Amino acid sequence: MLDCGERKLHTKVNHFRNWANTNYPEITEKNDNGEWCFGAEFDEMISEAVSFIEENFAEKATQQIIDDLLYAIARDNECSIIMAELERHSEWFSLLCRCSLNTAYINAQWQFVEHLSNYQGDDNLRELVFEFLNTGDEYTERLALKTLADIYPEEAEKYAIDFWNRKKYDYDEYQKIMVLHVLYQIHSPQLQFYLEIAEQSHYKYLKSNAQEIIKKIKSETTL
Repeated sequence: MLDCGERKLHTKVNHFRNWANTNYPEITEKNDNGEWCFGAEFDEMISEAVSFIEENFAEKATQQIIDDLLYAIARDNECSIIMAELERHSEWFSLLCRCSLNTAYINAQWQFVEHLSNYQGDDNLRELVFEFLNTGDEYTERLALKTLADIYPEEAEKYAIDFWNRKKYDYDEYQKIMVLHVLYQIHSPQLQFYLEIAEQSHYKYLKSNAQEIIKKIKSETTL
């Protein structure tokens, strides 16, 4: 049964992959914005992936199954239909989350770290958030910082400050915006210092986010 299901999954994934490569060769892992939700090829691949997860045990997954599912998850980065199913199957979530870190499927990685705080398994999977903080992808790392604040708030301040100062990416406005929101979320005593810096920044959205947080703080103190 598993062999038959594996072949069917692989066929649907390859059908979509070939269709995408033929019709949208310019779309890569780095610029995929998840706008695949219009085609029958996409729907069939996602439906087969969900069915496979529902009907099979993660412990029997081959490397081909893992790669096919991670590819499908990466393409399903707009609706996250597969990710919603994985949240109901902790053994699959754990396996694929761990494996995603050793692949180039950026769009699977950020989905896993975004949903990591919802994970209900009894292993130590949540500790992987520290690895997601340093994947080399700006968006994934930014979401990892948010997840860190959700599951390990006591660790978040030092990582947030490091994000602010590290100059890892040429354009780091959204990294800094996330830092402000994380420091606000964990009630960090460092927040005021970084709000003042942000208000003086040439980054438009960083400045506006700082002003919004300041308004929130003022409204909270008047209650």
